[in-house]
Amino acid sequence: MILIARPKKNGKRATGIQSKKGFLYIVTTKSITKNGIKKIERKWHATGLKDTPENIKKASQLRTKILEDLQSNNTPTIDKNISVSEYLDYILEKKKREIADTTYCNYLYRSKKIKDYFGLTKVKSINESLIATFFDDLFLQDNVQPRTVKDIKVFFSSVMDYAVKDGIIVNNPIPNVEVNKNLAATFAKNKLSDNQFFSYDEAMLFLNRAKDHELYELFYVTLFFGLRREEVLGLKWSAIDFNGQRMKINHTVTKGISINRTNTTKTESSNREYPLSDEQINMFKKLKQQENRNRKLFKNDYYDSDYVFKHVDGSLYYPDYPTKAFGKIIKSTPELPQDITFHGLRKSCVSILVHEGLDVKSIQKWVGHADINTTLKIYAIVKDQTAKKEVSEAMKNIIHLKDYR
Repeated sequence: MILIARPKKNGKRATGIQSKKGFLYIVTTKSITKNGIKKIERKWHATGLKDTPENIKKASQLRTKILEDLQSNNTPTIDKNISVSEYLDYILEKKKREIADTTYCNYLYRSKKIKDYFGLTKVKSINESLIATFFDDLFLQDNVQPRTVKDIKVFFSSVMDYAVKDGIIVNNPIPNVEVNKNLAATFAKNKLSDNQFFSYDEAMLFLNRAKDHELYELFYVTLFFGLRREEVLGLKWSAIDFNGQRMKINHTVTKGISINRTNTTKTESSNREYPLSDEQINMFKKLKQQENRNRKLFKNDYYDSDYVFKHVDGSLYYPDYPTKAFGKIIKSTPELPQDITFHGLRKSCVSILVHEGLDVKSIQKWVGHADINTTLKIYAIVKDQTAKKEVSEAMKNIIHLKDYR
């Protein structure tokens, strides 16, 4: 009787190795998004090797090489019918690893505006007409400012550039669409230049109104040194040299998806040092003494940290807290410009220094402007206001009104 070898059954031979009709195949998988649904795509690679124990080892080695090649050319497969909403999520996930948390937070806001409008519209269906209508509706429906529309345009255009690279679209239609100038002019806030910061007299009036507020010292330090909000909130006791009478700005507190406390400043020029007067040293000593009293009062419930400005129980200020407190003082003081923001204290520092006759370069270094044009812009506004007041006074002495008595 002749014995015939029983053929091997189809099936798994090793990790990623399958047998079919007596031959070995390498199976690889990858995740793809199709019609908005994530799926696992399998691919069978023929080896041409017969199903033998020796060839299984060869197939396993070959599989390792294939996986290495796939890893080096790891470009995710993007569904050509992907929606705008899904593609934004995909891009944001990529960006999250590349950008600061505060920037990512801004991107989320812009992304939401785009998602709310386009929803499940396919990326490949976006054209200039749709984009133009979207920009118009940001004004008409959402009542946003021109700057916001421009920021959304820049962000959306960068996303569509990625879509070109991913082969979803051939051309990016967004750069060719202009923001409606008439709508931009209609919806722009009527902000007078001189209301963006205090004059010297207004600054003194503000500090006088805030003298009994728990944030008085924070407001004073912000105005005197022209600090950003993230810089004054990031001020630590370790940055104040009481003996040398110096103060360093080298730590910031920012609000993004979460509160970020980092030993970095906005720019290299923002990392700076200030001399402190005897009066200012005394102010910081008083704050330190009050902190020690609060620590004894709250005992185990006190939140210990190295930050200078915080609540009486040691808990840290939420970044928006000084902004809101500043706004309340402004609203309660009609004599002050009502559209000034907390950041206006920083600009007010520049304004006062200009009035005092300091040169632009010295002012730039004092407030830590990376770009001197930022300083020059405020400088020009202050000088323009001064010149107009001088001209007005001169005209009053030249051209007289009739006597209305």
